[in-house]
Amino acid sequence: MIKMEKNKVKVIAGVLLVFFLGILIGSLGTGICIRHRVEKFAKGGPPEKRALSMRKLTSRLKLTPQQQTEIEKIVDSAFTQLHELRQKHRPEVEAIIDGHVAQIKEKLNEAQKQKMDQIHEKLKKRWLRGKFRKSRHKGKAWHEERCPPED
Repeated sequence: MIKMEKNKVKVIAGVLLVFFLGILIGSLGTGICIRHRVEKFAKGGPPEKRALSMRKLTSRLKLTPQQQTEIEKIVDSAFTQLHELRQKHRPEVEAIIDGHVAQIKEKLNEAQKQKMDQIHEKLKKRWLRGKFRKSRHKGKAWHEERCPPED
């Protein structure tokens, strides 16, 4: 009788272990998948974002092929103008951030200042990554045509 109860406990424990491992693996897998998709989209650059915008508009508004062609030109223009605006104001944004980082550092001890410098450098690298993105995606010609290099 006691042997049967021990076997039941072992079976229940085994089933629970498999159940919880399934939840853990499923959660980790889903997290990795979502993270990968978000990073892929973020690194994709204007052509991928433009294409996604067009797919959503086409689907949600049930656009005809003629409407798609006309609206694609408008969306393309919007992305180009937004990129130009970002490039135009990038130095101002960087100056504002640098100024505020300097103000924050005035309130910190030496160890905190070093850590703040590391954080600031990491953010700058992430910010600048967008500047070099044009050479890494399939839409290089599209990007260079609309966003000529700054002299």
